[in-house]
Amino acid sequence: MVAHYSPGWAFKITDELSRRVRLSEGMAAEQTLHAAAVKRAIETLRMFRAFCAANGVKRILPVATAAVRDAANQAEFLQRVRAETGLKLSVISGEEEACLGALGAIHATGLRHGLVLDVGGGSAEVSRVRAGRFRRGVTSPLGAVRLTELYLHGERMRASDVRRLADHIASTLQMLDWMKLEKGQRFVGLGGTVRALTKIDRELRGYPLGLMNGYELELARLDKLVSRLRELPVSERARKIPALQPDRADIILAGAMVVAEAMRRAGAETLLVSGQGLREGLLYREFFGRAEGHAADDLREFAVLNLARLYGYDTVHADHVARLALSLFDQLEGLHGYGRWERECLWAAAQLHDIGMVVDYYDHHKHSAYIILGSGLPGYSHREIALIAALCLYHRKGRPALSAAADVFEKGDMERLLRLGACLRLAEYLDRSRAQAVSGLRVEASGNRVKLTVRAHARAEANVEVWEAQRNADLFESAFRRKLEIAL
Repeated sequence: MVAHYSPGWAFKITDELSRRVRLSEGMAAEQTLHAAAVKRAIETLRMFRAFCAANGVKRILPVATAAVRDAANQAEFLQRVRAETGLKLSVISGEEEACLGALGAIHATGLRHGLVLDVGGGSAEVSRVRAGRFRRGVTSPLGAVRLTELYLHGERMRASDVRRLADHIASTLQMLDWMKLEKGQRFVGLGGTVRALTKIDRELRGYPLGLMNGYELELARLDKLVSRLRELPVSERARKIPALQPDRADIILAGAMVVAEAMRRAGAETLLVSGQGLREGLLYREFFGRAEGHAADDLREFAVLNLARLYGYDTVHADHVARLALSLFDQLEGLHGYGRWERECLWAAAQLHDIGMVVDYYDHHKHSAYIILGSGLPGYSHREIALIAALCLYHRKGRPALSAAADVFEKGDMERLLRLGACLRLAEYLDRSRAQAVSGLRVEASGNRVKLTVRAHARAEANVEVWEAQRNADLFESAFRRKLEIAL
């Protein structure tokens, strides 16, 4: 993973190169890295090193996890890697691996209190998070590759082998007496197995958004998938199960069984998927510095501002539109009855409404919405992301409508979109000249009318703003079912 960043200010993942090495393949019995796996690993590391050089990467953080950590021939492998690639691998402990995975998950989902599960090829890590910080973590030999080699042999799954594997997973997790969710806590999953299961579930459901991060994987649906995987020969899985990659078909069942049993052990009906993990955890540790936690103070705010900064937004205009939109929202509380949740979504949309300018001025509202739906906003749910994108889509013109992502919305969201959209659109036109001529607003509601009095630094300076806002008052009048009068 390649990232460009300014410490503590903004970062962007700019490239990613992937190759499935399966370094733990064949080592389940003797705990020794096999020659073929070592060869694949060194070829991959050599390729990655050349890729970094070609891209001008200034700092490389190469780490090794469970396979190397558990290998009897670890020292020999590390020496060979350094001799043949020039890279000095850092072998991280199980607890550090759990911590880095949890750090990625915290910044991807906004997890405050709960558990994190990371299922890899050689191991699985379970972490406890409290107050948005990693508190404890352990590693277990429950990796998808390792378990497949130990229990699931051949083309077809024997019922006795599957039962033995299920018993092994359950007994291993049972030793973690603290692996129980408390009221209001979330269970977050990450890693290759979780991503693969998410892609399959999304496809089977016909889910309208392409976002991985923030997806909710239900245990009931996962159990049905596990049953289906058990019935299919390995060679038929990728063909009959949508979105399953052929090179993961043999190990997906073992990984899925670990995830499902972990959810049962934790008492979780749903798994919140993190699109970020150990690699991003390494980045956050560098990005935020070495202080305790390596975390953003307010993830949701940081996620919005990070995206805005990446696309070179007009900070002064965005802040002013946000102030005006929130002023309208606050003074209209008696008419809409909304609270903090809607206010946060309105603020986010005000900050991001013009980021599509990076593509082109024309249709920039469409580009803004596309960027938001494509990039996602860590810490925000899919429903919130879709609402923020829709607000940006209609901040200039048109009657707001629930988009192709309508399935993620809930009852009452159409009215929310209309009313929040009305506040954002008025705020946008009240800074039409981008000169911040409007210094304040006063809203007075009486009967079927609303009077909006505009305060300006100089009366003549705000004439364009008042005229444009009044000309675009139709959305407000429709959303609040009242006539709007705007005056200086």
